[in-house]
Amino acid sequence: MDNETVDATNLPRLPAAERSDVGKPKTDLAARNATRANPQIRLTTVRRRVEDPEALRELVRCDWIFLAADSHSARHWVNAVVHEFLIPATQVAVKIPVSPDGEVGQIHTATRLIAPGIGCLWCNGLIDSTELAIEMHPEAERQQARYVPGIPAPSVMPFNTLAVGEAVTHFLLASASLHENDDDLGSVIHRPRTRERHLQDPRQNTHCRWCTSTGNLGRGANGEVATLQTVATPS
Repeated sequence: MDNETVDATNLPRLPAAERSDVGKPKTDLAARNATRANPQIRLTTVRRRVEDPEALRELVRCDWIFLAADSHSARHWVNAVVHEFLIPATQVAVKIPVSPDGEVGQIHTATRLIAPGIGCLWCNGLIDSTELAIEMHPEAERQQARYVPGIPAPSVMPFNTLAVGEAVTHFLLASASLHENDDDLGSVIHRPRTRERHLQDPRQNTHCRWCTSTGNLGRGANGEVATLQTVATPS
């Protein structure tokens, strides 16, 4: 699920991408890689942003969601689906801080389990309400709302591999009930520059709007996601 096309700056971090792929939908590349690995695979590709009603209708049909988007709107709506429809998800992320003088800071990768009823992305400060409000506007308005024009932020393939490898391993072990501790819902943080690996347990706010029984937890067809799904998809 992705509404973007391949830009030349994306090539270093898209597996098996070629120069001829520039301008093509990113979903086409993902489908091509998956089909190469398993010609019998069944795929549904959705060329829309996550908050689009059509995309949400597909998302709530999933058994497990992998969130690899860096936008606050994608985090928000996946977080909403997880807790309203009780679907587990895994978020993968890479952060490479660079100071104004070009010095690279503490690189880290994150693999976060988002489990229904457990401290959500809002509880853990991983969604910014201001950024979310900006991203929910059309592209032209989003650019005008920013003080600094966006510059493509390249990621590096090996760092992506750290996060994704951890996510897929956790999924395989969870689906086969092979984790030694079923109560281990912590996130895994890798710091490649110091070769450290940490576990972070999720925090939960008592009156969270999303992941508590007093909020939207388990509301499904009566929740906010379902309300948005009924909105007509723009042409």
